[in-house]
Amino acid sequence: MDREIEFWGREEDERLMHTERDEAIESILDDSPISELPETIEVCGFTHIKLTDVDSLAEGVLERFLDRLDEEYSDPDGCYTDPTGKMIEASKEFVATVLDEYKVWACELVSRETVNVKDWIKENRPEWLEENDHGTT
Repeated sequence: MDREIEFWGREEDERLMHTERDEAIESILDDSPISELPETIEVCGFTHIKLTDVDSLAEGVLERFLDRLDEEYSDPDGCYTDPTGKMIEASKEFVATVLDEYKVWACELVSRETVNVKDWIKENRPEWLEENDHGTT
């Protein structure tokens, strides 16, 4: 199943800002003189990571919560509380609710495209070919 691309950029980009493919390509090319542009560039599509492992997250949340309670309120000789079925189900419901409401910012790469720079410029920024440099005529 293909996932919708939400951002475009380079794999090494620390901050993804471009929601349009051509916007990202222009940004990649914009700082270089025409004479120094490579033949091709790679542009990548990204989408927000989907957090789906409710069981594992719920187990960790419950374990840390019980550890904290046991440290503060349990038998000082080290008796630890085992989670009950109700606790496990409640922690899964809690984690599922939080994940439904949580806005994930982290993204994962879902697409790579090799772009022929000269063809892209001809189609999208032909004025660049008429200039010696991006900023000078």
